[in-house]
Amino acid sequence: MPPAAIELSTDVKLSKHGLFVILAATAIALLGTPLASPAMPEIARVFADNAQNEPFARMILGAISILPGDASVIFLVKFILLSIPALFIILGAPLVGWLSDNVGRKKLLNISLLIFGISGASGYFADSFFFMFVGRAILGLSIAGIKTATVAMVGDYYEGAERNKIIGWQGSAMKAGGVFFMLLGGLLANYSWQVPFLGYLLAFVILPSGLIALSESLPGTGADQAQQAGVRLPDIPFWPAAYVFVSATLASGLFFITPVQLPFYLRNAFTASPLEIGAAIALGNTVGALISLVYHRFKRQMSFVAIYAFIYFSMSAGYFVVAAANTYGIALLGMAIAGLGFGLYVPNHSSWILSIVSPKRRGFGVGLVTTAMFLGQFSAAIVVQPFIDPADPSAVWATMGMFLLILGALYIVLARLGGKRTVSTEQA
Repeated sequence: MPPAAIELSTDVKLSKHGLFVILAATAIALLGTPLASPAMPEIARVFADNAQNEPFARMILGAISILPGDASVIFLVKFILLSIPALFIILGAPLVGWLSDNVGRKKLLNISLLIFGISGASGYFADSFFFMFVGRAILGLSIAGIKTATVAMVGDYYEGAERNKIIGWQGSAMKAGGVFFMLLGGLLANYSWQVPFLGYLLAFVILPSGLIALSESLPGTGADQAQQAGVRLPDIPFWPAAYVFVSATLASGLFFITPVQLPFYLRNAFTASPLEIGAAIALGNTVGALISLVYHRFKRQMSFVAIYAFIYFSMSAGYFVVAAANTYGIALLGMAIAGLGFGLYVPNHSSWILSIVSPKRRGFGVGLVTTAMFLGQFSAAIVVQPFIDPADPSAVWATMGMFLLILGALYIVLARLGGKRTVSTEQA
């Protein structure tokens, strides 16, 4: 029997309270982007003068002017609010993954929640791009800690089909959190661009439970059982892991086109309000939250690669509908269709990496996938910029839809060429 197919039971079970903490922290980790997204057009308006007069802003604009597209104040706002947290997640995730393996998940999670609340809320007081940049950078490091600790904990406490089910719940928690926070952000942005940043203080609601419900020591992960059985699980097998990383980067980047570009598209095409913008993105996440709950059923029938093909095809169909929309309602329908893919990519790459790394390197492996996921988020605002046509707001959605269609076809071919046999390493 191949090592990756071995089922190892854990010795310590997670309480319902502990599971709630993990799911709640998972949900709040995605708060970084959706909460501020509906306010971006207003932030760009308020900070327009800063972009010309603030030395730091001029320096950043000069630096990003080498990137494709027009380095406008809107691009600068997108870059700082969305790409900077992602950049620091990319840089910090491998380190926090190592810390989770060597220091402990509980300590990492609680410190990250504390920093998350403080750095996120700092945006309320921002009066310069520099202040906002520092707050978003620290926020990114805290998100890396939360995301890595929570996914690694699921790997610690659960195995096989049960793990896939809990990972689906995690994916659903992330999307449900995205729904709530996007709606909250859209509602609060109607009052002021500053008010949505106070939503980050919700981290302090979870923190007391994180201190009480989780033990500091790691649970029995099965590593000793494997050694006693004479089986050596690979620490981080290069090629299977690379497959996961590339897939996670692509899916994440193509998903994050939605919070990056949809607010501006809906505002220009349909004069949508911040609340309507938040509702549109929240709809995709609602569908994603629901389908994440049945991820384990997808995994029972399909390989990781085939699930990614389904993800890409769903997102492609949704983006094509958005491109063709002549009303706000049709754009909502497109988001609902794309949401079928939105809900599956996070549990799919989480389950995939947990199935191929050894227990003792679980945190580091999850950290690397977190880096890959947020590399996609970081790239989204940059990659999409050359395809934005002010004269045709729908062009970017048609282009991304076509790219996703080609990508889905490629993954179907890969799955049929043996992906299920050689790459899917854990059967439900």
